[in-house]
Amino acid sequence: MLASDLAQLHSQLDKALAAARAQHNRSVRYLADFVSTPSLTGEEGPGQNHMRALLRKAGADIHDAEPDVEAMFAAHPDVAQYPTHWQHDLILPYAELPTFAALQASGLETVLNYDGRPNLVGTWRGEGGGRSLILNGHVDTVTIEPRAGWTRDPFGAEIADGLMYGRGTSDMKGGVMAALMAITYLREAGIRLRGDVSLQCVVNEEHAGNGTLDLVRRGFRADAAVVLEPTSNTIAISHPGGLYWQVSLIGVPRSPGARWNGTELEGLGAIDALPPVIDALLALEARYNAGTPQGQKMPFALTIGRVSGGHYETATAAEAQLKGGAYFAPSLGNVTEVMAAFREAIAQANCSDPRLLRHPAKLEFLHHDDATAQSSDLEVARVMGAVLAGRGGDGTPYQGHFCCDMRHLVNQGGIPSIVFGPGSIAQAHKPDEYIPIADYEAAIEHLIVFIAEWCGIA
Repeated sequence: MLASDLAQLHSQLDKALAAARAQHNRSVRYLADFVSTPSLTGEEGPGQNHMRALLRKAGADIHDAEPDVEAMFAAHPDVAQYPTHWQHDLILPYAELPTFAALQASGLETVLNYDGRPNLVGTWRGEGGGRSLILNGHVDTVTIEPRAGWTRDPFGAEIADGLMYGRGTSDMKGGVMAALMAITYLREAGIRLRGDVSLQCVVNEEHAGNGTLDLVRRGFRADAAVVLEPTSNTIAISHPGGLYWQVSLIGVPRSPGARWNGTELEGLGAIDALPPVIDALLALEARYNAGTPQGQKMPFALTIGRVSGGHYETATAAEAQLKGGAYFAPSLGNVTEVMAAFREAIAQANCSDPRLLRHPAKLEFLHHDDATAQSSDLEVARVMGAVLAGRGGDGTPYQGHFCCDMRHLVNQGGIPSIVFGPGSIAQAHKPDEYIPIADYEAAIEHLIVFIAEWCGIA
């Protein structure tokens, strides 16, 4: 690039950055308005109406369509999920993989669907000759329950001590709005990009990922993508896979006086059979983590999060259930391989423990995510890293710690991608969620420079 061209580029970027700083109140107001618009998973319509108006105002060409569940299952049967809704969450278990036929047969399509839940993609066409970019973010948020745990209005967007409180501030309305404001300030500064930029506002990321998967299925591609999940404005280039599971057991209900028939145990309760199941699951975790060098993060993390069973204190339990989850590193294989390992662990327990021989445990899954692994030498990571380093940030790429929609962009879409966004994942899914205003404003400025660097200025 000629020195004169470089000087012009810096002058134009300085104008956009100056606008972002001068219009601090505007940026904060836009985020507050978005946070104040409820968009819980399954009820994203109001949030998408809000974003549609903003995209239109920003001059974007808009794709507006509800995800096609049948087409997703046909195109991507290994990773497509049942639609979810915060009031009807994870209610359709499966032993192998979810299927469209099973959804139809369940009678749950009336609540597990995408009616009134469209994806939005706003695209700003470049002048040509530059690299294209997808900015991806979900508009759905998790429930505000337990409501009693909040000390602030979940949809109040209250600001105190430099923090904005509200559901979705960090996860991830802050990232979505930072991207829109970066594009807005670039355009208002008169900067014409060479490459196309698209902002994907997707539904049902929480417990599904179908919004992004449907856009991949429809053919949306770019030279790179940035998933705007909260990383405190750092760069993740991979993430673990995850799954939710449940194990159900049955037993024979008997009162204490009828538990034993002489020396024969008749009242074998379902709760009595939980220990070998728990032991089998913990042994699976131990096998996956065996040999991990001291000081390194274990590649597999099992959670046993909920146990239920029985109806009365003086009767053995007729049924019991464990529910939990697991995260696994990309090095352990794909999610279907990990699911197979779970099945084998429970099958071995059923065959080896006398309590389970009588009443075998039943394993089912409620959701599964694949892991994503990419090279640390990724071009999009290098460019973003240089931008962050040049602006006093941390540009070192690292292995991400949580599942997100990057898996579909990379694994199904073949799009080199990073995770970058304001806020902290530690704020996700909890009462009094917040985002530091300074983090949000820094993300806007980082994205202004990155978009210009990646797409090129005409």
